[in-house]
Amino acid sequence: MSQIHVSQTHLSEELRLLHEFGYSDLDMPYQSVGVHSNKDIREPDTHADMRILDVIAVCLTTGHPGDVVAAAFDKRERITLILAKNGDVLPADYTVTTTFLYALTTARGWIDLLPFLVRHGKENMDKRIRNLHQSISDLYDDLRSAAAQYSFETMEEEFPHSERYRKALYPDQRVTIDVMLDGLIRTCRDASIFEMHEDQTSFLQYVQLFGAADALQNSRFLLQLTSDRNLLNLERRERAERLKRRLGKICQYARIEQLIKMVKRLPNIPFRWVEDNLIGTGEGTFEIGVDSMDAVSRGLQGELSSQDIDAINERFPRLARNWDQRRFINPRIHAELRIILHLSPTLLSGSPTVFLSAHAVQRPIGCSKRSCLCCVLWIDAFNSGTRMLWMTSGSHGKPYDNWALPGAAGEMKGVRAWRRFDEHVIMGVYTRLTDTLAWVRKLAAKRISDEHASSGSDSDGSEGAEDDRIGKIWAGDHVAGLPVPMN
Repeated sequence: MSQIHVSQTHLSEELRLLHEFGYSDLDMPYQSVGVHSNKDIREPDTHADMRILDVIAVCLTTGHPGDVVAAAFDKRERITLILAKNGDVLPADYTVTTTFLYALTTARGWIDLLPFLVRHGKENMDKRIRNLHQSISDLYDDLRSAAAQYSFETMEEEFPHSERYRKALYPDQRVTIDVMLDGLIRTCRDASIFEMHEDQTSFLQYVQLFGAADALQNSRFLLQLTSDRNLLNLERRERAERLKRRLGKICQYARIEQLIKMVKRLPNIPFRWVEDNLIGTGEGTFEIGVDSMDAVSRGLQGELSSQDIDAINERFPRLARNWDQRRFINPRIHAELRIILHLSPTLLSGSPTVFLSAHAVQRPIGCSKRSCLCCVLWIDAFNSGTRMLWMTSGSHGKPYDNWALPGAAGEMKGVRAWRRFDEHVIMGVYTRLTDTLAWVRKLAAKRISDEHASSGSDSDGSEGAEDDRIGKIWAGDHVAGLPVPMN
C-alpha cells in the first residue's frame, strides 16, 4: 500500500471517530476553525458572486446522499461557469445543466423554475420542507411564549420588506403586529407538511410557504431570539438559529431572480464540468480497522482500560455497531477542491501580471452544502501556501470519512510547499481527535454537535418577491401564472 493510501486510511478512521462522537468544528478554539457564514469578510463583488454561485449549485444538486455540487466563475477571458461534484460527472449532468440554463432564459421569475427544480431536485426540496417543519414544531411553544412577552415596535420595523405579503394576506383590514406574527408562525408550521410533486398544487403550496418563511426569517422577533446572549436561554437561541437557517433554505430558491437577470445581461454563458484525472490522491476503496476501540487507542496513543471501554460504550452505544456495518470507505476529492485544483495551476503559471492578480482578489466557490472540516483546513493551507484567496460561503464544521487527500494533485508550478496542504489537514484532524477523546474519556455530559448542512442560510432581506404573480398567489389567486409541469 502506498504512503498516500496509508495516510488516507488513518485519516478516514480518525474522521469516522469524530463523526461518531458528534464533533463539529464551529466555535471551537482551533486555528483555521470554520464559521457557518463568512459574509462579514467578503468583498461586495465576492458576496454578489457567492450568492449566485451557491444557488446555481443548489439548483443542480439532486439532494441524493453524497451528491454535492460546486460552482465558480472563470473570468480570465470570457466568463465561464465551472462546475464540479464529489462523484463522477455523467452525460446526464451536461443535459441537466443545459436544461437549467435554458429555463433561466425563458423565465419571468423564480417560480417558473419550480418544474425543473421538482423534477431534478425533489429530494432536496422535500428535505428542506421537512427540516423546517421539524424545527418550527419543536420550537412552536417557545415561540408563542416568547411572542407573548415580546415588546413590539412598528409593523415596518418588525417585518421589513414584507409590505406586499401583508397586503396580499390582509387586503381589507389593518392587521395588528401580534396577529401577523402568530399567523407567520402557524403558517410555517401548518404549511410545511407536504411533499413536492410535478403539479401546480405543489407549486402553489411552495409559493405560499415561501411568503411566510421569508417574512418570519427577516422579522425583528426572530432576530431578537437569535441574538439573545442570556445563558439561561442558550438552548432556545440555538434552536432559533437552526430555525432561521432552515427558513433561509426555503427562501434560497428565490435568488434565482438574480440568475435570470444575469443570463439576460450575459446570454449564452458557456459552462464546463471538471473531469480532470487526478493522480496520486487518496481516492479509492479502503478498509478501516476491525475494532473501533483499536482506533480509539491509537488516537489516545495508549491502551484503554476496561473502565474506559465500558464508559465509551455506555456514552456511545452505537459506536461498535456503526463501525462494523461500514468498514469499507470510498474517499473522493470534494467538489470545491476539484475547482481549486482545476483553475489554480493556470492562474499561478501565467504572466507576472496574471500571477500578481491571482493573489489580489477573493475567489468565491458556491456549494450546494456548506464545506466540511477537512475542506476548510485544506483551503486554509492552500491559500497560505499560494497567497490565493479561495473561499466558500461557510462551513458546517463536520468531519466526513469519505474526504480524500488531494496528495500529488496539489503539486503546481511555483508552489513548493504543496505537501504541507495535506499535512495541515492530517495534523488538524489528529489534534481535534485527541482533544475530543480526552473529553470522551471524561464523559462530559454535553455533546459537541450541531447539524449545519446545506448552503443558503445567509439573508440579505426579502428574497424574490418582485414577481407580480407571487403577490396574487398570496392574495388567493391560485392560477395567477403558476408554471405548468415539464413534459
